[in-house]
Amino acid sequence: MLQSIQTLRALAALLVVFAHFEYIKPAVGGFGVDIFFIISGFIMAYIVNKSAEGFLYRRIIRIVPLYYAMTFLSAGLYLAKPSWFRNLILTPTTLAKSLLFIPYHIKDSGPVLTLGWTLNYEMFFYVSIAAFIAIFGSKKGMIACLIGLSVFVLLSAFASWENYMFRFWSSPMIMEFVGGGILYYFWQHRLRSASRSLRNALIVVGFAALVFLPYAEYHYGLATQRFLLFGGPSLLVACGFLCLEDRFNPQNKIHSTMVLLGDSSYAMYLVHPFVIYAFLRLVYTRIGMQGPVLDFLGMVLSMTLVCLISIAMHKWFEKPMVSLLRSAFDKQFEPAKAVAGN
Repeated sequence: MLQSIQTLRALAALLVVFAHFEYIKPAVGGFGVDIFFIISGFIMAYIVNKSAEGFLYRRIIRIVPLYYAMTFLSAGLYLAKPSWFRNLILTPTTLAKSLLFIPYHIKDSGPVLTLGWTLNYEMFFYVSIAAFIAIFGSKKGMIACLIGLSVFVLLSAFASWENYMFRFWSSPMIMEFVGGGILYYFWQHRLRSASRSLRNALIVVGFAALVFLPYAEYHYGLATQRFLLFGGPSLLVACGFLCLEDRFNPQNKIHSTMVLLGDSSYAMYLVHPFVIYAFLRLVYTRIGMQGPVLDFLGMVLSMTLVCLISIAMHKWFEKPMVSLLRSAFDKQFEPAKAVAGN
């Protein structure tokens, strides 16, 4: 994967962690999710262009193990200490819907793992890609998917869905995935061969967009025209980062660390609430540390701990689990590859 995209994934994850730390009020950094969605659209188009073989299967084994682990951890903690959770409603139905990526909303409660709302969008996007690939083939299928989702969101703007699932799936936020997919084709056919002056201009525009995003979230919040106010600038940020690709140096410690954090960004996204809660509320506050300087120190320490645990989870849980599942199921879901390998 491109080092620029992996670095941007790290930045997006760190922004979300910062937002949930709530060091600034109102919190800033939630727009990292919008950057994630842009990146996801780009990466899925990138993957399909390379090989669409077993696409949905590969996405499931990449997403499910850690998500299920964190969902069951949330459920277990809720059963042990329900006072730790403000809005969680745990029933067999809500647990099943959470595990099946089915959106629901009951008294301000969504998935058992609250962060799972973004994965409900992700899985809808993956299933849509797989469906269009099955109908149109790999290359045409991805383009057809981007067009189909755009039409679906556009038509839904004139519909009044009574079903929460359809209201959720037809959200304009879906267009952030579409935007990321379009960015891939722009990068593939134009941006990679663009002049240095054009790329420099796009880097400046991307940096300006990155500065605008926290300003917009602080002053307007994420609920105000989210796709236009945050999706569009996030697309410009991703475009600017792509223009930096040839400036990344794998031997540079900062660059390589950011790429490693990008590789671990999924773990960081799902794990960080547990780490922040455990460190700040169960440890930090109990030893009586208060004040601006100590609050800042607590933020730095907790974010450092999040990064270290995320890297550990990526290396010692995610990667081994994906390898284990692929060794068990590749022959069933990717028969062409299995035959070629024999």
